Amino acid sequence: MPVILVLEDDSSTRNGLVETLRSLFVGVRVASGRSDAAPGIVTVERADVVLASMAAVERLYRNGAPEGVAVVALTREMSPDTLLRAEALGMAGALRAPVGAEQLAMALGPMLDPARR
Repeated sequence: MPVILVLEDDSSTRNGLVETLRSLFVGVRVASGRSDAAPGIVTVERADVVLASMAAVERLYRNGAPEGVAVVALTREMSPDTLLRAEALGMAGALRAPVGAEQLAMALGPMLDPARR
């Protein structure tokens, strides 16, 4: 079963994302934690996709993001500089926050397809 890991400090935002993801992706396990969670949480949760703030994603890559994990940043700022930072880190994508269900489905759906993993 694929796993999405949501790393977010604000509990209401985190809970809202988890609820939305669970309703969108019924056959997927959705785990969550604070963005400052130990880097090993990605491995412990056996995440296939990580959804986190840009700062959390940058921390994750500095600490050695596990190979084969699709990392997607949630950011309020989608400037060319932000997109270049995302590309330089090797992220799978970046989504403008706040993000809606349709955008989550379109961005994460293909990443959860077993044929593409």
